[in-house]
Amino acid sequence: MSKINPGDIRNIPMLRHLVNPGPARPLILLALIWGTIATGGVQAQKAMSGRTIRLFTRDGKVLEGSLSAGGFTVNGTPSRSLSETLLSINLAADASQRESERINADITAVQSTDRAARDTAVAELTEIGLPALTPVLNAYKDRDLREPDPLYRLFGRLMPGYADAVDRSLDLIRMKNGDAMRGRVGAESLTIQLLGGSETKVPLSSIRSLALRQAKIEKSLELHALRHCTQIEFLDTGVIIGAKSRVEATAAGYVRLSFAIDGWASDPDGLKVPGPNYKTNLVDGFPFGALVGKIGVSGQRFIVGRHLDKTGLGEGRLYLAVNDNTHWQNNIGSFRVKLRVSDAYDVGDPQ
Repeated sequence: MSKINPGDIRNIPMLRHLVNPGPARPLILLALIWGTIATGGVQAQKAMSGRTIRLFTRDGKVLEGSLSAGGFTVNGTPSRSLSETLLSINLAADASQRESERINADITAVQSTDRAARDTAVAELTEIGLPALTPVLNAYKDRDLREPDPLYRLFGRLMPGYADAVDRSLDLIRMKNGDAMRGRVGAESLTIQLLGGSETKVPLSSIRSLALRQAKIEKSLELHALRHCTQIEFLDTGVIIGAKSRVEATAAGYVRLSFAIDGWASDPDGLKVPGPNYKTNLVDGFPFGALVGKIGVSGQRFIVGRHLDKTGLGEGRLYLAVNDNTHWQNNIGSFRVKLRVSDAYDVGDPQ
């Protein structure tokens, strides 16, 4: 550390009031200066330490806790320098034997007619991330794929177009400003204080992804009545909530569930009366055309509507969709949703 001259003190705003302290206080002055600068150094070192992180391991487990001192590097930059800008990281290391088995089984399930198995497979492949990228690409055939097609749409869940690169072996690092980097994450291991448990050291080689818990997440989403309807596929918001998360959503727009027939057009609250030639305005317990959500791939649905403000929804990924029955082919239109979530993880773009 360089020496500080008395004349430099007036250039440090927080110490200006100590200039000309009088002959009796030089030692106190130097102690204050030294303490202030030393404290700043310690705070810089501990910027990442203490942050709550979520680790998803290559054996399919989730670990959540406070990151201890040490951290990791991203393209050679210490993680403490990224504390306020980093959202999540997906590591591109080769798939483990377990992951390879799951990827192969899941790609088959995504192409099946079993809706529950398909949705579970899509969720698992999304969580695994980059190691599934090449197998998914290899699964595509030049057969004029059309939407909605879960396999076709799976690529976007794994890799946003703006972050794709020729070198598929690079890690994916997502930032708060919407940018993404491809590069290398370095560390021997990460030490975390498990929530409600003991301190544990997790080798980097056993980690598939990590995310930093955010005090507030804000996103704008577009839900299309055809792609994101309950009969086809829920939109994955890319947000993982916890027991204490507060979810606020404001939705606007119009969806048409029968093209030009206005009686089947709806705002996010859904139909108030039955549509033409129909006896009820409900399907699966919710209004036709309503914006609904669920937590986790197999979670119970709940109404979102034009406005939602709730805590205690559960733990897991937040999904949204337009409510409809099996005759979804004549859907058109969309809802625009402004989403604000507190105390949660931002792990991906809405897909």
